[in-house]
Amino acid sequence: MRVRVLVSPGARRERFSIDEGRIPIRAEIAVKEVAEGNRANERVRELLALHFRVDKTKIRFVSGMRGTSKLFDVIR
Repeated sequence: MRVRVLVSPGARRERFSIDEGRIPIRAEIAVKEVAEGNRANERVRELLALHFRVDKTKIRFVSGMRGTSKLFDVIR
């Protein structure tokens, strides 16, 4: 399944909201990690893996590695 994510790196508090009623699924995620060294992207993958109850390796980037808008594939 595809998940479109709008990421806010460097936030004071982590926030996670998801709308599974749309295709692709849309999520807004704020993470404490900064957007350096791929740390924010890895935290987003961890949060998506926790939400969908899959291993982190089942969350794959499709596009948006450097921007705030990202597209992920979740393999179940």
